[in-house]
Amino acid sequence: MGVGTAIRQGLSMARRTRSAVWVLFLVNLGLAALAALPIYQGILRITGHSLMSQELAQAFSLDWLTDFVFNNPGSFDRYARLIAYAGLVTMPVNALLAGGVLARFREPDQPSSLGMFFRDTARYGWRLIRLMILGLIAYWVVFILINQKLGDWVGKLTRDARDDRVGFVAHLTIVVLVLLGLAFVNLVMDYARVKLVLDDGPSVIEAFLASLGFSLGRLRKAFTVYALPALGGVALLGLYRLLLPWGMFNAAARAASPYREPLMLALLFILQQLVMFGRYWFRVATWASEWSYYAGSRHAAPPAAPAA
Repeated sequence: MGVGTAIRQGLSMARRTRSAVWVLFLVNLGLAALAALPIYQGILRITGHSLMSQELAQAFSLDWLTDFVFNNPGSFDRYARLIAYAGLVTMPVNALLAGGVLARFREPDQPSSLGMFFRDTARYGWRLIRLMILGLIAYWVVFILINQKLGDWVGKLTRDARDDRVGFVAHLTIVVLVLLGLAFVNLVMDYARVKLVLDDGPSVIEAFLASLGFSLGRLRKAFTVYALPALGGVALLGLYRLLLPWGMFNAAARAASPYREPLMLALLFILQQLVMFGRYWFRVATWASEWSYYAGSRHAAPPAAPAA
């Protein structure tokens, strides 16, 4: 199967399985709200309904931040741990939900329900959690081998260089290699999820190794199928930032009447959530494109043997 065909089929399947996008979006929105609630309560406890709370709704204040840090020692450390714990919870939750999303691609035209979605989530849940752990090990290996080992070796080589540009270029190369390594591991993990659900196989290691061989054997095409829909989410963020400059919004919020200001903030929140929903849609489109490409490439007929 060609790259273009796989992506077109993936976009079509994402449109037909948008209920799965809603599940991803709402679950992650709920997790984000739970993580932000203690921070919101802490800020509200300090500002209350004072003028400072109105200023914070319009723009961030460094003066308020300085005062908050001085009067609440250790609060930032507590909030940082809270965000870290929320991130640790988010990883297995999204790994579990991936099973429900991918299972929808078997019959994207058939009606689905939340019960079916979560039954598929439970069916593949433990296998996808084990695959997530295997992927975390692979990410750790990339950091150890490239960022630490290779980075330390390059640092020793360029330590006595007279031109600072040599050290800068060398360390920039290490950063690029780390990013490429992480992208490749992410690529392998995506196709491993696809194989695990498509074949309904019990072996996580077999799925990972098969995905590794598939990705290496078709690296350019496999990466293109992975990257193009994923870049749609990045483009959506860039478009949002371009069309809604924060300076213009803050100036409009300050000039608005007390009754229009909450409405503007509500509209901004809705717009931001639409952007996040679009990003989840492109994530599902990426999985669907990879599903189409993997299934189509695996079932493609082998080339005919040359005539004697």
